[in-house]
Amino acid sequence: GVYDMKLEEKPVMLISHSLGEGKSIDPKLVRGSGNHARAHPLYSGWNVMAQLSLRLIQGRDGCYYCSNWTTPGNCHDMSLLSGLVCAHAIGADYPFLSEVEAK
Repeated sequence: GVYDMKLEEKPVMLISHSLGEGKSIDPKLVRGSGNHARAHPLYSGWNVMAQLSLRLIQGRDGCYYCSNWTTPGNCHDMSLLSGLVCAHAIGADYPFLSEVEAK
């Protein structure tokens, strides 16, 4: 399968979680499908504990973690925010300074 291939041999892939109304994917272009249940962590006691525990190691030895599981709510905008916070922590400038709505 694709997971066992070397990175340089892997095909370019588009992963779609849902299609808009009236849209479809040509089945001839689909190479495979899968169900990644852990892609969106469950809002459970264990995951909340992991999120809260992250503050104990975040930034140690210059390592920062960002992802949907590092923020409460588990949504795409929080994942983006998580990445921006980590990027800022290692010295990156905020990329939207000229955007009034993003301040």
